[in-house]
Amino acid sequence: MTQTDSAIPDRSGAENVATPRFRPFSNPATGERIEFTAAAEGSGDDVVRFRWRSLPGGSITEHVHPHQEERFTIIAGEAHFTVNGQERVVRAGETIVVPVGVRHAETNPGSVEIEGVVELRPALHSREMHEAFGGLATEGKTTARGAPKNPLQLGATLWHFRHENRVTSPPIWVQNLILPPLWALAKVCGVRPYYDRWDSRTTSRLEPTA
Repeated sequence: MTQTDSAIPDRSGAENVATPRFRPFSNPATGERIEFTAAAEGSGDDVVRFRWRSLPGGSITEHVHPHQEERFTIIAGEAHFTVNGQERVVRAGETIVVPVGVRHAETNPGSVEIEGVVELRPALHSREMHEAFGGLATEGKTTARGAPKNPLQLGATLWHFRHENRVTSPPIWVQNLILPPLWALAKVCGVRPYYDRWDSRTTSRLEPTA
């Protein structure tokens, strides 16, 4: 069951002792722009949090997070969600929470950019997953839906991040048959699920916050 409520303050809790820095990056396939503000690295909170922008015409295909809750807090614009088959419109000042394992998709059919804050709990490897799909799309290596064109890259990346994200088409049971052999072959051929060039951290050193 989802919930929509008034905008909530940043839930990072007490002042962080240290935090990494991140550069923004885009995913041309989904029309998203992402800038991480927390990635469970020295934050004391098991969360991935990022500033999120969705361009007009942007679309995130239906998927589930098998082990994570996802929270969207909209700051500007109107985000159109389909959650468990039900359509929801979330406007500026509202938050929608997608529970663990619930299928959902998002689109921006409007003429203005959507701005918001997205949180995933627990963090798992969601930072690397978003960086990987954004990097592949930026390099022109994905389909219009954002899936890697190279079958070996498809197996390597989708299976590696299966605990963070599963698309719902084709059915997950079909993916469970197809992806493991591709993942194994990708390892033999040296195709990696994630490359360091996609890392959005501007420094690996943790810097104290003010």
